[in-house]
Amino acid sequence: MSESLTAHLRTASALSLAAMWGIEVVKLATGSRVAAWAGMAAFLFYFLAALAISRPAQRWMIATVATVTVALTVHFGIPSSLSRGIESAVLFAAFLAAMQMLRTTLESSPVMHAARSGFGALPPRQQHDSLVARTHLLSSVLAAGGLAAVGPLLTRTRPEPERRAFAQSALQGFGLVALWSPLLVAMAVSTRLAHASLAGAVLSGLAMAAIGLLLSHVLYGGRVERSWVLPIRRTILEAAVLAAAIILVNRFWGIGNLEAVVLGIPVLALWIGRKELRPGAGALSRRWVASLATIAVEALVVGAAMVLGEVLKDMISQGMLQPPAGLEGLPVLMLIALPPALMLGTSLVGLHPIISASVLLPILASIPVLHPVVVVGSVLLGWMLTIVLSLFVVPVLYAAALYEVDPETLVVGRNRSFCALFIPLALGYLWALNTWLPK
Repeated sequence: MSESLTAHLRTASALSLAAMWGIEVVKLATGSRVAAWAGMAAFLFYFLAALAISRPAQRWMIATVATVTVALTVHFGIPSSLSRGIESAVLFAAFLAAMQMLRTTLESSPVMHAARSGFGALPPRQQHDSLVARTHLLSSVLAAGGLAAVGPLLTRTRPEPERRAFAQSALQGFGLVALWSPLLVAMAVSTRLAHASLAGAVLSGLAMAAIGLLLSHVLYGGRVERSWVLPIRRTILEAAVLAAAIILVNRFWGIGNLEAVVLGIPVLALWIGRKELRPGAGALSRRWVASLATIAVEALVVGAAMVLGEVLKDMISQGMLQPPAGLEGLPVLMLIALPPALMLGTSLVGLHPIISASVLLPILASIPVLHPVVVVGSVLLGWMLTIVLSLFVVPVLYAAALYEVDPETLVVGRNRSFCALFIPLALGYLWALNTWLPK
């Protein structure tokens, strides 16, 4: 494929993502079925464009998931499940487009530049604490962009061991965000497929992330001092306000988790970028579309997995698919440990965590002894482990490129030791939570 054609297809896929966001807003505002059909048509066009520019391994994965999904709907005669799955994929595309809109405006915010000051003078262990905290907070709204946002704190003249430690600290901060942030795909997928309360899942995830942050501090951090805490206080406040706003919109306006993000986040993005809109609305829009082009293929992996997850969920609810025999009889702790073990294991051989999560969530959500919030927490724990330990998941490769280190060195040493200690603590917390929450 020529470079010119690839560029045109990448632009077409980005514009399709933007169009699906606009269509979804119209659908949510009017309830129009015409908008719903328009969104599905846009998704099919996007599917073909993004599939054409994907890497061979990605193309194989997406094609396999799509083929299995269509085969299931044809075999069981449930075309309505497929159409609902595509509608969900359109909603996820709109969610991702809204998040990229926020990221685009935040990247140009003076707050981002202020958050990078005063880092170099800190002792190494305090640098770890500062880096984990900054990456954690920024990633809660920027996702993997949080890894890039802290990059300027590190000069490229530092020796390789220091850059490696820097990248490992950043990955710990980013990985723990997957446990609670309502703005990440992991939380959106999990709460939708498990029918869990967003507020409950976020609060539970915050508690689990706090355990991880404390453990990381005990293992590798230094003294808690004003010199590194004060520079990030504004970032703490803004991340907390953003997360609380999403939860409140979801809870009191009576709309779904993803719908709250699709409608609310662009308003926030416009407020953040208001000073740039008057002189440069066109430039800001072009940066948004360009940012959509960078995630077009990864967004398609999410969309394809989401369609499969919705079809599996319908099959379970209609009795067409039963959980594996004997699964309900397993001890609760083993059921909670199942997603982390399977998701990490399959990610180590190249399977994206969203695929395994989309299969596991509907099955575990159908087991009465597990609370939906605990199901979400268990899957998010598995997702977090893949972010920190798998060479086939984007954050590890992204961090390696950003900080110029070998990716294989990032998943050993500090990160492997951290996860070995964090897993039993997190599983114990989820088991206790499942015991306490009413079923």
